[in-house]
Amino acid sequence: MRDILDPLIILFNSWKKSDYMQTLETSEKLINECIKDLYLDPRNLISKWSRITNQTCQIRMAYPSQHLASLITGIKGMGTAARGDDLSDGSEVKSCSRADQLSECKSCGAKVLVWQKECPVCGSRDINIKTDSHWIFSIKSKDELDLLLNKVPRIILILFDKENIETDDIRLRMWVVDPKNEYVRDFFNDYFYNNYMKKTNPAPCNLHPLQFDFFMMEPNLIFHARINIENTNVKIKHWNVQNPKLEKMPTDSLKDKEKREIFKEELDSGMNIKEIAKNFPYVPEDKRKHLEMREKILKSYKNKYRRR
Repeated sequence: MRDILDPLIILFNSWKKSDYMQTLETSEKLINECIKDLYLDPRNLISKWSRITNQTCQIRMAYPSQHLASLITGIKGMGTAARGDDLSDGSEVKSCSRADQLSECKSCGAKVLVWQKECPVCGSRDINIKTDSHWIFSIKSKDELDLLLNKVPRIILILFDKENIETDDIRLRMWVVDPKNEYVRDFFNDYFYNNYMKKTNPAPCNLHPLQFDFFMMEPNLIFHARINIENTNVKIKHWNVQNPKLEKMPTDSLKDKEKREIFKEELDSGMNIKEIAKNFPYVPEDKRKHLEMREKILKSYKNKYRRR
């Protein structure tokens, strides 16, 4: 019986690999059109109405980002609306936008919309520009943890942000993270067993872009574009899925204690902490591997939402 079944199993597995994963013909032109249709045009329209209604001008990027992920990787989706595989090869796609976050007045604490140059309540121009949006992972069971770490072939992280607070242009970047990476596994295992399982009302797992945990996961940049808001122009600066660029870890992302630990030889030779940052703007790869995960703070959901 097994002799009969084996060829069928092999045939079934080969069908899954060749047919389940669907590829598509992509191009810079298609990516530019997608960004304009699904990001720029909706953003401009909601910004227009935000100035009239004084409502938030943030747009939800989860589904548009899945379209972008397909065009950039060349892998079609599964039409699951985030209830199954995001891409037909099983990839997990996460996105967040720091480009249009609601900010806050430093003087009175009032909320400030992205297009407002001064506080609508007290008139102060001392505004705290928020840039803390992050990727959210919902891991509520061992099966979901196993799926993320052992069955998902890659995690795709998409970020919309600005290079600095002075520019209106939007920066769009996409990285790939390997679930088999040791730090990735430690990070999500730590969340599930030391946070989720220990709290009665645990918060989801948050991964903050361009911070310590992100860099420790050795993310590889596969796409980078600059979106000119005024001219609705998209300039692709990097697009290479097959040969991505390892994202360098800025030395400034380390605490002084961590710098002392991995730059011990340099400090012993006479350098001080400030000179370390000047001479090593990025953490050398051989030193990044000696960094350890920071102790996490157990997180729960905030107090029940209240309007006032």
